Amino acid sequence: MNVNLFERANQIIRGCDTAYFGVIDENGCPHVSTVSPIHAATILETYFSTNLDGNKARRLLQDKRTSICFRAGNDNITLVGEAEICTDQATKDKFWIDWFIHHFPLGDTDPNYCVIKFTTKRVSLWVDRQSAEFTIDQLLRVQSRCGLLCDFCTFKEPYNCGGCIETNGHPFHGECPVAGCCQERGHAHCGECADIPCEKLNEYSCGDSEHCDNPKGARIALCRAWA
Repeated sequence: MNVNLFERANQIIRGCDTAYFGVIDENGCPHVSTVSPIHAATILETYFSTNLDGNKARRLLQDKRTSICFRAGNDNITLVGEAEICTDQATKDKFWIDWFIHHFPLGDTDPNYCVIKFTTKRVSLWVDRQSAEFTIDQLLRVQSRCGLLCDFCTFKEPYNCGGCIETNGHPFHGECPVAGCCQERGHAHCGECADIPCEKLNEYSCGDSEHCDNPKGARIALCRAWA
């Protein structure tokens, strides 16, 4: 698992207009249906709309365990987590889309209109012919200053690298200017900095070197998730 897969997975779910949504039915069996996300920016959270009096909401109120699958071409992202039924007006207003009026004639105040907030706990994916399984707790544990996932780095063991945090900004390849800058400013990682992405981080993340992110900006996205 590397930071590039995190951002590739984000790109894929943002491009999917349909997901497979699995809940536990009243007989304790999995029930899967296709649904359209109303907001999916990262693999961390996804939002859907539904009828409060429908089967999906009723089942989720009984058992919040949920799984979602996004598929695009040969890429597959399965998210396992929990779903919450949101009926507060602030959330309903935030995610209201004009065409919902065909399903909820009273608009965003319609008592039958509700929002499903899905929070990911565990991820299993096959993206760009690479597979990975990890928990969100593992992903969100700060492992570097710049957003790299040092725990999964292929250089860690061969080069006996402790990473920039353990080595105070001096990993195996020498002094890191991004880590140095971050530490001088008193931040645990670049996501805490108001200037993200600064020129230093942008060069590392979005440059043309073979060691830069692919897709560009992957470590910036993870720093923001850490924040």
